[in-house]
Amino acid sequence: MTIRFRNRMTLTLFIISISCLMLGTFITLYQFLSGNMVLPDVYTKYLSENILLKYNPVWVFAGIFLMLLYSCVTTIIIFHSFEKTQAPDIVFFLLFIVACLADTSRLLVPVFRLSGTYSLFLLKLGNIHLFARLLAPLALMGNTVMSTDDFRQSTDRNVIILIIIALFFSEIIPLNTAVILPNFCISYGYVKAIRAFCFITCAFSTICLFRMNKKNEYKQIMTLGFILLCIGYTLIFYCYNITAFITGTLLLGIGTYIYLNEVHKHYLWVD
Repeated sequence: MTIRFRNRMTLTLFIISISCLMLGTFITLYQFLSGNMVLPDVYTKYLSENILLKYNPVWVFAGIFLMLLYSCVTTIIIFHSFEKTQAPDIVFFLLFIVACLADTSRLLVPVFRLSGTYSLFLLKLGNIHLFARLLAPLALMGNTVMSTDDFRQSTDRNVIILIIIALFFSEIIPLNTAVILPNFCISYGYVKAIRAFCFITCAFSTICLFRMNKKNEYKQIMTLGFILLCIGYTLIFYCYNITAFITGTLLLGIGTYIYLNEVHKHYLWVD
C-alpha cells in the first residue's frame, strides 16, 4: 500500500467518521426531542444494582458517541502525524478504527425503534455488530504480528484476509434478534467462545509486541499503551454504567496516545 493511497483512505475514513458523528447526533436529538425514541427492553439479568455499576442507557449512548468522536480524532491525528511515513502498523490501526465505527451502528437500535421488530434490517445490524466485535482484536493483532519486516510486503493482502475472516464468521454465527443486550447489541451465539477468542488474540498480540520490543531493545511503554488501549476499547464496547464509561474513556485515550506516540517515535528514528 502506497503512502498516498493510505493517506487518502485515512482522510476518507475521517470524513465518514465526522459525517456519522454529525448525522448520529442530529437524528438522536431529533428523535429524543420529538418523543419518538423508544429505549429497547434490554437483557439485564445478573446486572449489579450498585449505583456505580447499575445499568443506565445514558452511558450506553455516551459510549457510542465517544467511539464516534474517537474515530474522528484518531484518524485526523494519524493523517497529520504519519502523512509521510510508510508505517504498516498504521494501516492495521485504521482497520481497528473501521471496527470502532462499525460498532457505533448500535445507535440505530433505539433511534429507529428496532427492538422487537424481528426485521431483516435488525438482523443485518446484528451482523455488523458481530463483525466489529471480531474485527477489532484481529486488527490489533495485525498491528503487532503482521507489521514486521516479514509481512511488510503483504500488508494489503493481510488486511483483506482479516476483513474476510470477520465477515465470514459474523454471517455464520447465529443471532437472536429477540434479545437486546445492555449495550444495545443484538444477542449472538457462542458468546464465551468469542470472548475467549478476543482475549487470547489481544494477549497473544501483547506478548508478540513485548518480545519484538525486547528483541530490538525498545522501551516497553508501547506495550503498556497497547494493553491500556485493548482494555479501554473493551470497556467502552460493553459500556452501560458510569464506571465503565469513565474508566474506558481514560484507558482508551491514554493507551491510544502512548501507543501512537511510540510508533511515531520509532519511525522517526528508523527514517
